Amino acid sequence: MMHTWKKTAVHAAASTLFLGLIACGQINEGTPSSDQKVTNGLSASKEFPSVIMLQFNAGQGTSICTGTFVNDSQVVTAAHCVYDILAARRTASSMSFSKKKSDGTSVRVAATRLEYHPAYTVTPGTLSNHDIAIVTFPRNSAPATTPLYPTEPEVGQTFTIVGYGLNNYSYNSRGEQTGDGSGVKRKGQNQIAVIDNGMIKFYGLPTSTDASTPLGVDSASGSGDSGGPLLINGSLAATTSGGGLASGTDEAGQTFTVKVSNYVDLNEPGNREFLKARLVATPGW
Repeated sequence: MMHTWKKTAVHAAASTLFLGLIACGQINEGTPSSDQKVTNGLSASKEFPSVIMLQFNAGQGTSICTGTFVNDSQVVTAAHCVYDILAARRTASSMSFSKKKSDGTSVRVAATRLEYHPAYTVTPGTLSNHDIAIVTFPRNSAPATTPLYPTEPEVGQTFTIVGYGLNNYSYNSRGEQTGDGSGVKRKGQNQIAVIDNGMIKFYGLPTSTDASTPLGVDSASGSGDSGGPLLINGSLAATTSGGGLASGTDEAGQTFTVKVSNYVDLNEPGNREFLKARLVATPGW
């Protein structure tokens, strides 16, 4: 059953959105973690091996995004992560991921090619329905792969999101984004609320909550989750683009804050065409 606040959010929050691109999360030394995971999510450290943390330097320190291997060498992620690197005139090798070896140690694997959707546009305060990119690594780099979702998603479908982003998402009194706990893989479930012009929208809890809402449901995305997967039946249907916080009043007159998440639909015709043309293989399609 949908929570009262969520019903209200679905019908009313659109008029009160404070949209802003989910910036790629900064890795800060000493950042605290929490047992209450990202936006009411759960630890997924031993799950979804195809979902990796992308680390890169775009000229302002080390940042992270999330991506998903769809074949043995290529990762689907957000265009704004790749754009930052190319805009800073850095090479593809600026982006990498850490791959575990059989002896338990890890090795840095650098990207060989970065490419984002040619129709992706950068406009402050707006979202692009072509905010997708492909990161290519050497052959056989993938620890596992995820197939692409074969059909158009539908409103009401339940899905799983995975990412390495912050485990709390909020703004302080100065309007600055705050949070903690990035760099840990987490998962959560939710349901599609809106599909419009190649964008998938849903509403979740902005931070982990108390026992009144079980962990792992009503989850949303936060900084560092950019490019992370929205999985339907285990297949990649969309990737994280951006979002923000919205406020409203529920049926009991109580004020609530909701986290709005916007994902790019990979089956939007232009996105599907881009991926089919650029990927070495398109499993699931």
